[in-house]
Amino acid sequence: MALDYFLLVFIAAIGLYQIVAIPAGLKGLWFFRQPKVQYAFGVLAIIGAFGWFYTSAERNIQHTIEGSQQLALFLGAIISAYFITAILASIIQAAVCTRGDTPIKGKQHDLGMETLKTTTLFGGILSSLRKQREKGD
Repeated sequence: MALDYFLLVFIAAIGLYQIVAIPAGLKGLWFFRQPKVQYAFGVLAIIGAFGWFYTSAERNIQHTIEGSQQLALFLGAIISAYFITAILASIIQAAVCTRGDTPIKGKQHDLGMETLKTTTLFGGILSSLRKQREKGD
């Protein structure tokens, strides 16, 4: 039951991250270039996760997952989902895109989460490392 709950939250959180990245403009977290496809993927992930969870096994039996364990599973799942989303988006965009529209050099490091509006997680990390190297030289 614990693994089932973790997977439910994990998959639903990935879908939710895909949906909320659209209005926030966080293109660095997008799996797809078109917002409609992105939105559809997110909705299907959420519906699929809940559909699987509630139809896969008997859910009316007594379980031994306590509140603190459920909180730990929930937090672990949403944090894991964020990092997996950021990593997958970086890999997908690196494989699909050969973009020439790179963000403004030197400015993206100072924007924090706003960096994901113009680049992926890996792109932001590399930019930050380059900026640190330039300061050291």
